[in-house]
Amino acid sequence: MFAMIRLAMILIIICTVAGGLWYITNLKADLAVSELNNQKLEEATKAQNELIEQMQQDIAKIQEINANLQEQNEKQRKDVDALAKKFDKRDFGTFVANQSEKAEQLINRGTKNVFRCLELASGAPLNETEKKAKTPTEANRECPNLIDSDFSAPSTN
Repeated sequence: MFAMIRLAMILIIICTVAGGLWYITNLKADLAVSELNNQKLEEATKAQNELIEQMQQDIAKIQEINANLQEQNEKQRKDVDALAKKFDKRDFGTFVANQSEKAEQLINRGTKNVFRCLELASGAPLNETEKKAKTPTEANRECPNLIDSDFSAPSTN
């Protein structure tokens, strides 16, 4: 009987040691999986932070471009308002009826100036007359702002 108790005790000790080894092995495996998951999480966090930083830079660029577009839009709105004021000043029909030759000259000059404005807006360089003009308005009355951006008046030294 003593041998049976001894054998039972040995089996219990062996089972306990085996169970402990199995438990420790599982803990090590779980720890390895947790470390891999933690590493992946850190990489994902780093990638997300880089993406957020890039998005913030993109937003800043978009805001800058938007501000420039709003500024250009405001300038163009002022140009349209100025042009509308030119037409609001006169009754063009009465003017043409009374002074048809003068009206024809004004229309021809205005058309020529507008076509030159289109050339300038498309990137054409200033011609000699425009370069020699003392003011942008003198160079072209229809779009002095297009000449003003590149305008370099002759020096008076």
